[in-house]
Amino acid sequence: MMGKQRTKWTAIIVTCTDEASVQPLQYELEVRQKKGYIDKDVLLLTVEDPQVRVGSGGATLNALLVVSEHLSQRHGYTVVNSDVLLDSYILILHVGRSFLFDSCGRAFVSLPAKHESGTKAGYEGVVTNMDHLIHTVTYKLSAGCPPGVWVCSTDMFLTVPTTPKMDWTGFDGACVVSVPATQEYARNNGIYRINQEGYVLDIFFRGGPTAMKMCSLHDGTGDASDGMVSLVAGIVFLSSRAAEKFLFLHVLPGLDACTYMGLDSGVKPLELSLFFDVLLCLAKDVTKEEFVSGEKGIPYDKMRHKRACEQGIVRNARAQMWEKLRGIPMKAMLVPDGNHQYLTTSPREHLKRAISCPLYSDEDEHFNWANITHAFIQETCSVEESAVVTNAILEGDVTIGAQCAISHSHLQGEIQIPKESILVNIDCKASKALQQHSLSPGIFLQAFRLRLGGSQKLKCEVYTVMGRFDQLETAYVKGTSTFCNSPWIVFLTRTGIDREDLWPTNQTDYDRTLFNAKLFPVWNLQQDIGIAETLWLEGGEQDMDMLTRWRSSWRLSFEDILSCIDLSAELSRRRDLFYSGGQRRVRDVLLRGGNQVLMPFFKSATVEGYAQQLLENIDQGICDSNSPSIAARGLAFIANILGAMAGGKGGLRSGPAANAAWQSAFKLLEEGKLHEGVKALARERQQWLNRPDRLVRAARHYEGADQIFIRLAVMSAREYIFTSPGESPPMNKWVTATCPGRMDVAGGWSDTPPITYEHGGAVVDAAIRLDGKKPIGARARKITEPHLVLVLGSDQEHSVQIVCKELSDVADYNNPQSSGALLKAVVHCAEVISLPSSQSLQEQLMSKYGGGIELNTWSDLPQGSGLGTSSILAGAAIAVLWRVSGQAYDHSSLIHAVLLVEQMLTTGGGWQDQVGGLTPGINIGHSEAKLPLKVEITPIPVDEETRCKFDQHFLLVYTGKTRLARNLLQDVVRNWYARSPYIVENCDNLTKNAWECKKAFAEGDLEKVGVCMNAYWTQKKVMAPGCEPVMVQRMMTALRPHVHGQCLAGAGGGGFMYVLTKEPNAIGQVREILGSEEGVEDFTVHSVQLDQAGIEVEVED
Repeated sequence: MMGKQRTKWTAIIVTCTDEASVQPLQYELEVRQKKGYIDKDVLLLTVEDPQVRVGSGGATLNALLVVSEHLSQRHGYTVVNSDVLLDSYILILHVGRSFLFDSCGRAFVSLPAKHESGTKAGYEGVVTNMDHLIHTVTYKLSAGCPPGVWVCSTDMFLTVPTTPKMDWTGFDGACVVSVPATQEYARNNGIYRINQEGYVLDIFFRGGPTAMKMCSLHDGTGDASDGMVSLVAGIVFLSSRAAEKFLFLHVLPGLDACTYMGLDSGVKPLELSLFFDVLLCLAKDVTKEEFVSGEKGIPYDKMRHKRACEQGIVRNARAQMWEKLRGIPMKAMLVPDGNHQYLTTSPREHLKRAISCPLYSDEDEHFNWANITHAFIQETCSVEESAVVTNAILEGDVTIGAQCAISHSHLQGEIQIPKESILVNIDCKASKALQQHSLSPGIFLQAFRLRLGGSQKLKCEVYTVMGRFDQLETAYVKGTSTFCNSPWIVFLTRTGIDREDLWPTNQTDYDRTLFNAKLFPVWNLQQDIGIAETLWLEGGEQDMDMLTRWRSSWRLSFEDILSCIDLSAELSRRRDLFYSGGQRRVRDVLLRGGNQVLMPFFKSATVEGYAQQLLENIDQGICDSNSPSIAARGLAFIANILGAMAGGKGGLRSGPAANAAWQSAFKLLEEGKLHEGVKALARERQQWLNRPDRLVRAARHYEGADQIFIRLAVMSAREYIFTSPGESPPMNKWVTATCPGRMDVAGGWSDTPPITYEHGGAVVDAAIRLDGKKPIGARARKITEPHLVLVLGSDQEHSVQIVCKELSDVADYNNPQSSGALLKAVVHCAEVISLPSSQSLQEQLMSKYGGGIELNTWSDLPQGSGLGTSSILAGAAIAVLWRVSGQAYDHSSLIHAVLLVEQMLTTGGGWQDQVGGLTPGINIGHSEAKLPLKVEITPIPVDEETRCKFDQHFLLVYTGKTRLARNLLQDVVRNWYARSPYIVENCDNLTKNAWECKKAFAEGDLEKVGVCMNAYWTQKKVMAPGCEPVMVQRMMTALRPHVHGQCLAGAGGGGFMYVLTKEPNAIGQVREILGSEEGVEDFTVHSVQLDQAGIEVEVED
């Protein structure tokens, strides 16, 4: 999770009111734990209230008993031992009753926010009110607290912008959380009376003017502050000793009725409020008589409709609580900038919360807020800027009006949702009916999944409708009572429905409300029932067939619906829709590209059991595309999903990918049979899903297959290679090419496929001589013997000679480990020979050249120098072979031909090396985010003064450490395809920095060039973590005061380091500084000269 101070919970407990909710709620907790939002070692429990209406006090006592039992068992005790509370941090969340505006309850009201994908967890999911509350308590309210128990209601939005100041030193008691509230708002809630020391003197529920005055908040002068009062925020902390005393209540006669033990013992149930029954006895100014008699709790009891017959039981319970709990100090934690919004059943207030979520003002970096969240919306749809869309799919021609809220819905076709409307749980089947119906503004349309009947539960769905101006509890006869924003009489007249259809005849008009009106059909003996009947209620005219069907149907009221919601089905519906929308997003990114972050979604899909669907969806998308670049992207997606399925086990992601079981699929892909190859991969994949180690190995093979398609995509650069017939030199006459080294000054990695053709690349390179010499070269000549002679190295004593007399001798060019692989690939790419061919090697050579060819390459640079040796060598070799074979070419063709050689070698790699080493001076190479891949080169003009400064201030330092770049490229490509947010952002920064560096060179501002170099080095370390060895770090630290900029060449990890010194001609100074560094050995320092010629090709006279 985040790096801030936070409470590390021992246990998190969710309480619920019915047994059917236990399993789905437990699943929700466990999924959050698997995603890393809750620590792995936290005990998670979902506890059903022992009986109906035990109240928050009873539910808390029961939950505390159950968690104490579990913790006691963990510690090896055979009975409940309250000592387990002494060092435990426990969070209890009360889910409470069903909620009219969210079928999953107030705790699961979805928020227009995402978990910050940059967090360590890196998962996705719909953010709920419960998630926000857990985070608020964990990071803000409980920060620094001692062991104990936090109890939190979930029936409100609680905003805590800043961590409140609370001195926990020596704290041992209860601490209630309070926020400022207006007297108008507090009139329907609880308020605290707090003294100047912060102790709670009294608690009032629905207090009158006197209570409001007593509970007023005061500013620094002691005057009442704007009529604000201290509100009961629904959260309390009990220190471990206070919790221990509270737990003791469960053994007392009468109070045991609040726990499952009382239920199992046949005790009559007891309802207790945590705040207005239990905590009230801790308030300093409350007397025993007031508390035990229940005088203080009368307003709350009336609101809860407690029966008079319970008063004796409650009085006895209060007397015992006073005896056991009185004396525990109770302080208040006031959150000065906090805000509390109870989630009421007012449609008007709900709309306001839905389109302008008050939690947005929390400014918490853990959440990213946006009006459109976890939604897949086709471009043909239109969504007003003020509308909020959460966990939804919009396809076709859907128009969402201003200040609408759409959640957990799948809308298809031509649908117009007018302003100030709310749609919840409307699926694509129901949306078809909406295409034929025009909703009025301000309408709330919802679907609920229900479990009806006795032990044999009937699962069904019901659709409801209401208006934003409706009032659920207002009596039917009152003038303000409406349905769908129209007076009842208008509705009844329009539809032909009678009052007696909606309410029992023995119910008075004052007891008849929208809440208990039997409006919504759920089942019909003879006909199917769906959304059409509900839409008719909203805006249909008189229709006798519809009226007859409606009357003959079993109908439910809002009150009925809330009592039988199938929570498991509702949460499953949301998950299915979330992953359905996510799969559409993945397919969209697959087919169209883009920089959306997908890895958190992949990881979440594996946690929640949607990985197989996702894999099959990607398989189909690849086959539908018939595109190598899309196939490369898709196979990389699959590799990342398989890696995620391994769950961090099974070994390193990078590794070999040549198992025989996969070779037949690879062969199909190499042959261009995309459909057959992808299907063959999928069949083989099924055999590798049973263990983490096999999943990792399967992921490696998918990355191997991915490289095949990256090669095919890069091969599109063949379009920009043009040669024409030219003059061929005589037999035995050498054609020699010499090349400078390449110094990448900014932008490297952005030239690497697939980044270069999906994101676009820009790299500033300089062609350089080392100590006045061009270090790289190649030469070729025609020879009389009809075979190929490949010579590696210029020193006869140490050079390696390979003689190829058969085509099979050249055929292993695609194995980078084979001897002379680079030269063999060059021979193939330059079309010196054809592979495969019906002609033998000798026949081909004799027919084309009248003999064979000898090719010799060399480099004076150490292996792993980072100066682009292999690519520059390839360019030099192609140039001399083309010249020997009588082919004329241009510079662009040579650059693109080297790209092909590296793909033929299967080593991958970008284009910056050949751009920098074959092109004179300082240049910026750049490519657009598209295929075919085309590299453009823009020379950077520098004046003579800048050229002199370049030679005087740039130095190369050989670190003495060989660069080991194996698997670096694989890791970078993997992270790019996962669209890791830091990689996407870094690629943006790489290209931006390259263009800034170009400008600095053009202006002759070497100091600014140094700034760009330092930024570039930081960016390289983001792309390839671990590319800065400790020794290099020490070298850079020693040089930092004396240089404008410094960077390891190429991918980093070793090789050469180039530095831009503040003083001219500082080679001696650099040697002295590094020579004095302990542990820095085997380094050499070299002068650098800007090469103005690039590749130079000469023919022997």
